[in-house]
Amino acid sequence: MIRPPLLRSSVAALILLTLALSLAGCWVPEHYIGRIKIARDGTYTLYLEGTAVQPEALRAMRDLNAEARSGALKPEELKKRQAEALGPILKEIAKLKAEGRVDSANSIGDGRVRFSLIGKWRMDRDVLILRELQEPLTYAVGQDGTVRVRVKDAAPVSKVSALGLTLEGDLSITLAEDIEVLEHNAQKAPSTPTGAYRWHIDARTTQVPYMRLRFPTGAPEPQSSQAQKKLAHH
Repeated sequence: MIRPPLLRSSVAALILLTLALSLAGCWVPEHYIGRIKIARDGTYTLYLEGTAVQPEALRAMRDLNAEARSGALKPEELKKRQAEALGPILKEIAKLKAEGRVDSANSIGDGRVRFSLIGKWRMDRDVLILRELQEPLTYAVGQDGTVRVRVKDAAPVSKVSALGLTLEGDLSITLAEDIEVLEHNAQKAPSTPTGAYRWHIDARTTQVPYMRLRFPTGAPEPQSSQAQKKLAHH
């Protein structure tokens, strides 16, 4: 709860946040804080940190812990089975770190991961809808030149609820002073031009964060795929 080019991919569709928040792989954000800053040329940066779960690992650890509580497993067997259950998520973390796709990511047990990342992307007016699944923002350019922006992976309420977990997220978006906000669904709007629009995400959230913007020089100019890749550091 999205591409505009990115410096670093999120932990997989999050994150996000995530919290775009786009998290990589099959991770589902659980608790996060996301901060997005959009510049007048359509470039934007994202900082995201929090915890996420890997559904398969979470379910495997739950089943294993239930079996252990029944007394059916000896300590050495429990330790071996725990290592097997968490093996895939540890391998994925190592891969993400090696590729530079996250700044930090560590298993905290039970199929959960604590992560942080910072990335930079750029909107492109030739891309009317999301081009790549790992972008934090989806956007569309209207006929009037305004840009509709959604933080697509900020509110995965149904996914989190299906796992029996509680979603808590805090997202803010700060805009360059010359960007005009025509519509938004933020719960709190800034009192100054350089302040932040803020959303709190929880189980009651029914809409993803949304804004309609007018950039001072019109919709962001097209970027070549080569330029996008350089910006994304891929």
